[in-house]
This record gives sequence, C-alpha cells and structure tokens, in this order.
Amino acid sequence: HISDIKIPGQDSQAIAGWNGTGPYLIENNYLEGAGENVLFGGSDPSVPDLVPSDITIRRNYFTKPLEWRGQKWVVKNAFELKNARRVLVEGNVFEHVWVAGQAGYAILFSTRNQDGRAPWSVVEDVTFRYNVIRHAANAINISGYDNLHPSAQGSRYRISHNLVYDINGATWGGGGNFVQIGNQPRDIVVEHNTVSHTGNVVTVYGKRDGAPAAVDGFIFRDN
Repeated sequence: HISDIKIPGQDSQAIAGWNGTGPYLIENNYLEGAGENVLFGGSDPSVPDLVPSDITIRRNYFTKPLEWRGQKWVVKNAFELKNARRVLVEGNVFEHVWVAGQAGYAILFSTRNQDGRAPWSVVEDVTFRYNVIRHAANAINISGYDNLHPSAQGSRYRISHNLVYDINGATWGGGGNFVQIGNQPRDIVVEHNTVSHTGNVVTVYGKRDGAPAAVDGFIFRDN
C-alpha cells in the first residue's frame, strides 16, 4: 500500500524505475502518486543500451485522491512507459486523472530519450488487457519516436478486452478521447474494448522530415 505521494513543482511516483534490466513484477497493490502512479523511464539509464524489460503489472489499483484536484501538486497520469520492453499490464484499475500538469491521459506509451543520452530508448512489445480505465479526461496516448531527441521507434502494442468509461472532457477537462497516436509508432492493435467517452475515438497526428508520418500496421476492430 503506497499512498500520499505528492510534491509541488516536480513529478512524484509511487513506483519508478529506469536503470535496471528487469524482470519486474508489480502485483496486487494500492498505488497513489501525483505525477505518475507508476513510471518506467523518465531518466536516462547509466548502462549503455539498457531498456527495462519483462515487466508484469497485474491486479493493482491506481488512483489519485480527488482532493488533490486544484491543489499545488503536479498531477499528470496513472501509468507511463518511456523506456520499456516486453510489458504485460493486466487486470488493473486506473482512475482519477484530470487536466493539470498534462492533458489528462490516464495511460501513456511514449518513447522518450529523456535527457538526450540514451538514443536506444524505446517502448515496444506491450500488452494492455483486461483493465479498467475510468474517471479521466482522456484514456490512452501512444507516441512512437521521441520528438525532441533521437530514439528507436515504438512498436507492437496490443490493447484488448478493456473496459473504459467516464472519459469525459466536461467533467475532467481535456478532450474525452479514447486513443491518441502520434510520432509514428507502428503495429498497434486495438480490439475487443468497451468504451464510453465524449471525444474522438482515434486521433492520429505527426510528421517526420516535413511529411505526414504514417502509422503502419494499425488495426482497430471489434470494439
């Protein structure tokens, strides 16, 4: 049980990791963190070519107390991957994410070479299934390449059999979007999800070298 993790002026996490190889198991916990409840990446590894790998996150309860809304804490998202490989996220509850320090996406898969010294950074081979996302401004944001520093291309995401509801721009701020995709990730499958939201189903954006950046291998079916 990890709770009351908050600080003004910077990110705070219940659990964060960036400099270990894995495997990691995070299972059956109550997790409160203002910035990101759980984050992998966010700082450059000191070991060349290191990507935290073989991460299992199962049956956890991710939340932020509603009294934090409008207070001085930096509030961002529930779960974020910036540098991670072979990740299973299964059977968790993610809730209470509003527009504050970011645009209010509950879940981020966003490749980031955070400080510019880790160009091998990547988010790839992620399975996100049987989860609940609720009471948030937006649901899922996927970004392929780092738009500020060199990185590898994020790829192979499967988002399936999730229940997503009360993704509501009027209540929580933001757009009420289900999935946003930018900076050219590839091989994304979104299938068998049940979603109640107020904004766009899918938003795709981004350019590379001045040309529109296609999202190759995108499958959206049976939702």
